[in-house]
Amino acid sequence: MRKLAIVFALIATIGPISAQIGINTTNPSSTLDVDGNVLVDGRFYLESPGDNTAIRGSKFLVRTTSNELSRYDIAQSKYGPINYVEFAFRNLSADGLLDYDTKISTTDYLVSIQGYSCGIAGAGRTGSIMPSSSVSTDNIEGYQIYAYQNLSTGTWFLRAFVNNSQWQKYNGTTYVDTEIDMWLNIMIYRKGFIAKEQNDITVNMLNLPEGTAQLPSGF
Repeated sequence: MRKLAIVFALIATIGPISAQIGINTTNPSSTLDVDGNVLVDGRFYLESPGDNTAIRGSKFLVRTTSNELSRYDIAQSKYGPINYVEFAFRNLSADGLLDYDTKISTTDYLVSIQGYSCGIAGAGRTGSIMPSSSVSTDNIEGYQIYAYQNLSTGTWFLRAFVNNSQWQKYNGTTYVDTEIDMWLNIMIYRKGFIAKEQNDITVNMLNLPEGTAQLPSGF
């Protein structure tokens, strides 16, 4: 009982004097100022953190595998939450890019192609002509450029090719197959950090030109 009375007396004495607590520092600059590492074994809550007027100098707080809170510095990280890279393919055959393994894990990342450009090999970013050899040259075949998950390797693959044809150029008298250069603009999103993969949505349009999209789960 005597010890309890002493504790209450200390709280009553210290409380009105200082509203700041310092750990490993004698000059706390905030309500709680910790100079050192913080280990959280249970849940950690931030209630009403407020607006930050110095957002440009801010860093994310992330939890490590050992349950430590650490400041996330993108300059020191092996990856960013959102990553951008341009793939430049030189001297592709007239068949285009059929299967290219990026070696990027499908477990950890989401990959999408945001843009592209292509041209006759060695000519720079100038448009290539893609008529089908099997039909009139007045018809231009469509093409497919996309990223997909390879279930066998567990990595993302890239494809870029012309439907039912090859990449071709006009040589002055006729169309001939040609090698091309291609640039693919790739966005890579870190799963579990800033990107969440949703289930596929299949829609039967019932031969109608209009419809209403199904709302993805969680939105």
